[in-house]
Amino acid sequence: MANTLSVYVKNILYRLSNVGVDPEMSYVESQYTKLINILNWIGMCCMLSYAIVNFGNERYFLSFLNLLNVCDATTVLILNKYRKYLSARLVMVISRLIIYTVAGLYFHNGGEYFLVALLITTSLMIDNKWIRFSLCFLIFIACGAVILFPQPPLLGSPVPPEQAYTNMIVGILLIVGVVSFFKSIQGTYQQEIEKQRQALFSLNKDKEKMFSILAHDIRSPMVTLENLLQMFHEDLLTHNERIETIGLLKDQVSQLGSVMDNLLRWSVRGMQGIQTIKVTFLLRPLVLELFHFFDFLVRQKQLTVDINIPESMSLFADYDQTAVILRNLLSNAIKFSEVCGRVKVFADVKGNMIDIFIKDEGMGMDDRRINMLFTSSQLSTKGTIGERGFGLGLILCAEFIRLNEGTIRVESKLNKGSVFAVSLPKNS
Repeated sequence: MANTLSVYVKNILYRLSNVGVDPEMSYVESQYTKLINILNWIGMCCMLSYAIVNFGNERYFLSFLNLLNVCDATTVLILNKYRKYLSARLVMVISRLIIYTVAGLYFHNGGEYFLVALLITTSLMIDNKWIRFSLCFLIFIACGAVILFPQPPLLGSPVPPEQAYTNMIVGILLIVGVVSFFKSIQGTYQQEIEKQRQALFSLNKDKEKMFSILAHDIRSPMVTLENLLQMFHEDLLTHNERIETIGLLKDQVSQLGSVMDNLLRWSVRGMQGIQTIKVTFLLRPLVLELFHFFDFLVRQKQLTVDINIPESMSLFADYDQTAVILRNLLSNAIKFSEVCGRVKVFADVKGNMIDIFIKDEGMGMDDRRINMLFTSSQLSTKGTIGERGFGLGLILCAEFIRLNEGTIRVESKLNKGSVFAVSLPKNS
């Protein structure tokens, strides 16, 4: 019963404070509107009580001013309900400027404190600088008049000191409440801005990575096509070699189209940033497909390729990201292999992970270069026959391996080759 009553009260308070609040409003504007609603609901209750007390004490004109205050609060709420927000604020400021000034001048009820609260509220909530300046100037003049030039009680007897002190306390509480509320709004707004800034920064970084992937994965087949066309251009091929090369060109163009389709599909999937979507897939077909992609380079270097991966071995990872990881590592293995060298790809199950090893017998690396891998300090190195690179691949690999909850290890000796071991989750 108590919980039901509590929920009912919360719903009532929510509806009262959200009069006229539009879901499409900005955060700050919606909070301003809520504050105005809260002030006017509280003001209606207080001023109605004051009207009754003042009427009982035969201060009829002051009671009339209190009732006017109730009417203007009602008008403000109605205007907010119909989303006439500027009109509501102008009615609130102008009517209360008049009411508080008259009450303060002739009844000495501490109206200057209400005017200060009104001054602060106006300076914070009115966006138009000319309207804000004009109203604040008028409120300032009215506040000075109440303090410096109190008038004789021509409209009724002054309020007793205890009532004036009560009004003073209420006015000060209003000032503190309004300032605290606006400080809270600004704090929350700054937090939202920071969240959006971080999200935008992350999104931009993801876009940069995706462009890097596109450039990196398109570069290799483009280099192959360039080499083949150069051989045609320089007329270095026999008739039989031409026929064979035309077949290679056709395969390369087909593979490039397939790569473009995959990358474009992936880029559409990542329009809101890079997303990791884990699925179950067989490892061996992916590796064979990737080696087919490098077929011309393998032939050009006369490399021997050994693939030792069980047919049934399957991963649980993002397929496209895994393809990028392996494509980059295979590209590097081929790039840094000596002519007539050997590239080995094999895999092993260790607990819940599958270790994928890509081994070459090429240039290798010293400890200094190994320590620079996977960092922005990594330097681009040409392959054994002058293949170009941009130093992007391993940075992307490390990022995607992390996203798939895997690890990567490197063993290498200068002039003796390298082994890259990637651990990715297996299909449970």
